[in-house]
Amino acid sequence: MRAEGEHTEFKFRFFSGIFPQTYAHDLHTILFTLHKKRRKAMEKIMTKKGTAKKQTIKEMKNTKLINKIVETTNDAKEIVPRKAKAYITELQNRFNMLNPYETSILCVFVEKFDSSNNLRDIANHYDISVSAMIEHLGSIDNLVKCKLIRRFKFRGEEKYFLSHNVLECLRKDKIMESKSLENLSISEFITEIEDIIERAKGNGMDYDDIYNELNYLIDKNQNLYIAQKFKEYSFCYEDLMLYICMLMRYINQYDDNMQKFEFEEWFSKSTLRLLFTKLENDTSILIKYNLVEHTNIDGQIEPGTYKLSNYSKEDILQELNLAKPSMSRDNLTHHEDIKEKNLYYNTRVTKEVNKLHDLLDEERMKRVLKRMEEKGMRKGFACLFYGTPGTGKTETVLQLARESKRDIMFVDVPNIRSKWVGDTEKNIKQVFDQYKKLVKNNDQAPILVFNEADAILSSRNEGGTSSVDKMENAMQNIILQEMENLEGIMIATTNLTGNLDSAFERRFLYKIEFDKPTADERKHIWKSMLPDLTEEQAYNLAKRFDFSGGQIENIARKRIVNDILDDRDDIDINDIIETCDVELLNKKNTAKLGFVR
Repeated sequence: MRAEGEHTEFKFRFFSGIFPQTYAHDLHTILFTLHKKRRKAMEKIMTKKGTAKKQTIKEMKNTKLINKIVETTNDAKEIVPRKAKAYITELQNRFNMLNPYETSILCVFVEKFDSSNNLRDIANHYDISVSAMIEHLGSIDNLVKCKLIRRFKFRGEEKYFLSHNVLECLRKDKIMESKSLENLSISEFITEIEDIIERAKGNGMDYDDIYNELNYLIDKNQNLYIAQKFKEYSFCYEDLMLYICMLMRYINQYDDNMQKFEFEEWFSKSTLRLLFTKLENDTSILIKYNLVEHTNIDGQIEPGTYKLSNYSKEDILQELNLAKPSMSRDNLTHHEDIKEKNLYYNTRVTKEVNKLHDLLDEERMKRVLKRMEEKGMRKGFACLFYGTPGTGKTETVLQLARESKRDIMFVDVPNIRSKWVGDTEKNIKQVFDQYKKLVKNNDQAPILVFNEADAILSSRNEGGTSSVDKMENAMQNIILQEMENLEGIMIATTNLTGNLDSAFERRFLYKIEFDKPTADERKHIWKSMLPDLTEEQAYNLAKRFDFSGGQIENIARKRIVNDILDDRDDIDINDIIETCDVELLNKKNTAKLGFVR
């Protein structure tokens, strides 16, 4: 290899042999300059390449890093091999709660996220013995503590699976940071409690792990009154878990009544049997400290059913400022918000609805009430709208309210029954108390509407002994009593046609049965819903399909949606017929659910 000076001299001699000396010198200068620039450029490129290589790991996504760690640790015979150290260090920096061993093990769990794993599965990845893996149980324990992996027991064997939170962070390429569990707010504390009991539900999670997590959370949040009370009572695992489950149910659903079978997801059968034996014998610490009490229905203890005491609701949970939502909340419909709608009835229903319409006129109502008061009669008006679904019962209520300028207080009976178990009687009374206030504070009495009132109007089971029968009977008795003292207007809608309790039947002044529309009435409904239909088309549809008004409206709405999606304005009668056929098919194929008596 020539030295730099020799190389330059060679080039000069080469050019001087071909060109005059002046030209040769100029060419040599130019080429030498270009050579220097090329060398500098190459040096710059090489420097950049080196820098890029160093930055590659920094720029990797979390998933790419994990993949590299998994590849370099597979069969490495150690958890942190030298060739994986740079990748592990980078991921460790991002997951700042972990050491190198924990980081490496977490990556293996990510690789095996779609299955549960035991200690042997993790050891096999590194190609080390189980006994060698046992030395790193502390690392696995910390991963559990940081909620990166979950531990549970299956047939006496400890198994692990990856936390959903880790997968979510990896999916979004986010950094998981250590979350402090100290001095939480009450809402944060409750959220953490819920997370623990949810993980404990039905997956065999080790009792000790759950108990330790709960106690750690309680110890670190003595700034909260509820945590102080938990610590004061020094609950064992079973009592603590049972009590917390009841508290969470009350917080989320305002329903604290729980029976034995509802705890099967958290306890073994033997543990559950022991727990409820202590409750029944009043030897449980929960009974002793007046935290839980027997459910009482109509003055009688309901066996095997328990609820939170008022002390638990009002004192232990005082920081949550829980207040049962008002039954009238969002249930008052203002008459001016109701849109006008044309309804079609047969001659009989038309006559009966018109009579009720006249009664609701304020001037006529005042004259009627005055006459009733003179005769010593009850001044309330209770009306029953009954018939098959889709015949216009609820819509008739709305139009009567709009035309008479009366607001509506809706009462959703199924919602009451599901949400207010154990407190049904009190809350039914609350409904009527609130309605009385509305009547008193309004110039025109609003309409109290029990929609879908099948549950409260069916025949009572006077001889029933179950808690459900007792609850239903108590609810019906209260409503009957309130109807006797009603001042105002009450309308109940129901699909019942033959199971109406006689006690209710006597208390309804007006009872209007809504029949399915005739062919002529259906024709008018078709025309009102789809004005572009010809008279002949509307009549043919009405004659061919024995639909209710509600069914016709659904079909019309579906056609409007489809026309917009298909970007067309014209009426396609064949498409409408096809939609009608689908509606019939769905009706025919509807299977009955539940038990048939």
